[in-house]
Amino acid sequence: MKKLYAIILLMGAILVSCNTGTKKDASDNTATITVASFDTAAYRYVEKPVNIEGTVTHICKHSGKRMFLADGNDSVLVEITTGPEITKFDETLMGSRVKVSGILKELRIDDKYLNEWEAELKKPAENHEAGVHTGQKGHEDQTADDKFAQINAYRDQIKASGTDHLSFYSIEATSVSEVK
Repeated sequence: MKKLYAIILLMGAILVSCNTGTKKDASDNTATITVASFDTAAYRYVEKPVNIEGTVTHICKHSGKRMFLADGNDSVLVEITTGPEITKFDETLMGSRVKVSGILKELRIDDKYLNEWEAELKKPAENHEAGVHTGQKGHEDQTADDKFAQINAYRDQIKASGTDHLSFYSIEATSVSEVK
C-alpha cells in the first residue's frame, strides 16, 4: 500500500512540474497564457480565445491600436492589438496591470509574403501604407530603403531558422480590464 501511495505522489509531482504556464478555463474553452510562457505556448492557440495578464509597457502613440505587455523582467513582450470592439487603447493604461481577453493571431512571414511585399514597394507612385505588407505595424512611415532592408533581414532570419517561415504572434483584444 505504501508503494502505491508513493507512486501516486510521484505522478502528481510530475504533473505539477510539467505545467507549461497555460491553463484552460473549463467554462468557455479559453486558454490562459502567461507572459513568460507566451513565446513557447502561442503556436498552440492560433485563432483560439486566450486570456493573458501583464503590465502595459507601451501604447503606440501613432494610432493607439497596439500595446505591449510585460511581466517582471521585460525579457518577453506580448503584442496586443485592438479588435473589432475596441477602437484604441486608453493611454491611461500605461504602466497598469491589465487582463486581456482576445484571439491569438499569427503573422507568418515566408518567401511568398516577402515577394508580395517587395512587389508592392516596387510599384511607382503608390501609397505604400495602403499595401498589405507595410512592415512593422505602427511604423508605416519607414522609408522604402528601410523596408527593403527589413525584407532582406527577414530572408536571412528564415535561412538561419532552418524552417520556411517566421511566425510572429499577437493577441487581438476583445476586452481589456485593469487589474486592481
